[in-house]
Amino acid sequence: MEIPAIEVFDIHKTYGKGESAVEAVRGISLTIHKGELFGFLGPNGAGKTTSLRMMVGLLEQTKGEVQILGMTPKDRNSRNELKSKIGIIPQDISIYQDLTVEENMWFMANAYKLPKEIAENRIDELIKKIGLGEKRKSLARTLSGGQKRRLNLIMGIIHDPVVILCDEPTPGLDPQSRVAVWEFVQNLVKKEGKTVVLTTHFMEEADRLSDRVAIIDKGKILVLDTPDKLKASVGEGDLIEIQINESEKLEAAKEALSNFKGVQEINITANQLTVRCLDVIPRMAALLNVIEDLNVEIEHLGIRNTTLEDVFINLTGRSLRD
Repeated sequence: MEIPAIEVFDIHKTYGKGESAVEAVRGISLTIHKGELFGFLGPNGAGKTTSLRMMVGLLEQTKGEVQILGMTPKDRNSRNELKSKIGIIPQDISIYQDLTVEENMWFMANAYKLPKEIAENRIDELIKKIGLGEKRKSLARTLSGGQKRRLNLIMGIIHDPVVILCDEPTPGLDPQSRVAVWEFVQNLVKKEGKTVVLTTHFMEEADRLSDRVAIIDKGKILVLDTPDKLKASVGEGDLIEIQINESEKLEAAKEALSNFKGVQEINITANQLTVRCLDVIPRMAALLNVIEDLNVEIEHLGIRNTTLEDVFINLTGRSLRD
């Protein structure tokens, strides 16, 4: 039986003691397979980064055990061997502003003691793949935010690791840069056979990239499955988003729609009703009449498919952005 890339057994992390203790991670267990792109999706402060740091031995767990490629990170001999097998792309950009793109890559190559010829080939390959060829000789401080983020990414994998942990790799990026990072990360798995663990609070990112997703909140995994199965678990039908200008009438609108034919579920977030309804198009006019009969003005109306955020709302009663 093949050894998993990562196994996590009931890990906990508690900061402080006594009444002031804060339990950041509360009993996470999971298995991540080799060649898998595994996503951790959850709001800020859910415990994603803390879990990731414990997985690679950067943070010692209060309780529980972690194994990477069958080895324990906190064991000194294993830690030395794992150093060459694990790549870490931190959430905070960690580059040297007064070095060029190429010099930043050489700095990391030397840190991992790569032979010169291997380092040269690896640097050329990664700079081209991530789309920084024209910026090779440019100082890092002159790069755009998206270019710095891309440089940060390839610096973390200069040593060709087999397990890669990406902590929020795309915050603040423009759409073009975000797609470039997504494609690069996907190719690490699909074309190079790497194992990638990705933390994110962007539902689209988790949905588009992940083979499986763990939705995490308040230090616990709520559900874990493929994106499609998670979305299917919420229910059938399309979603109608209805924003109204009088939030105090949301409950009345919810009650009025609760018995409407085809309505499967109704959730309230902020000033919005999210209604799951079967055969929504032919029923739309009648549904809107129900809302208008309450003398409510509709500010926005939209129809969309189920997303992973709907899964989170269904589990917690609030949005990922709340």
